[in-house]
Amino acid sequence: MLVSVSENDDYAFRVFYDLYYRSVFRFAYYFLRNREACGEVVSNVFVAVWKSRVALRRIENIDAYLYVVARNEANRYLKESRTRRRCLSFEEIPISLIDRNFPPPHSEDAPDSRLIEAEVEELVRRLINDLPERCRTVFLLNRQEGLSSREIAEALSLSESTVRVQIKIAVDRIVAGIRTHYPDLKLVSLLLFLFTARF
Repeated sequence: MLVSVSENDDYAFRVFYDLYYRSVFRFAYYFLRNREACGEVVSNVFVAVWKSRVALRRIENIDAYLYVVARNEANRYLKESRTRRRCLSFEEIPISLIDRNFPPPHSEDAPDSRLIEAEVEELVRRLINDLPERCRTVFLLNRQEGLSSREIAEALSLSESTVRVQIKIAVDRIVAGIRTHYPDLKLVSLLLFLFTARF
């Protein structure tokens, strides 16, 4: 598909756009926290990709490439918005935890199970949002987007060791926060949740 896009195939580019739009939008949202701004930035990302489409055939990791372009466009947007003294609104990150991260409750304890799941979901949302910005971004890219430490490091211009440290900090803080509110939950269950979930 990338070769076709690089050869000016409009249809291939539309397929490419549809395939990657959501992930690029989510990535931009980690920086901007504003849907309208993300829409503008994502449009700029795909315009930039189209303008440099000839180079696509040489791209080995298209996900990392798009994240780098999105990061640069988001940073440029933020810089310009500061110049215009525009205040960005902060919205809640749209993360759905229940459907993808909690197994169906057993019939014998369904009411209690659903209640605990909903409470833990909301708590995890708050704990993630309370993480420092870079830590939160790295954690979500790893857990929600499924990027490896190397891919995150490349996308955010960080070292792999820094990425791993940030993930560990995030996990430690979230586990500590959950244990504070739910001391009876087993640590093994918490770690399994954090290391297998895709937020």
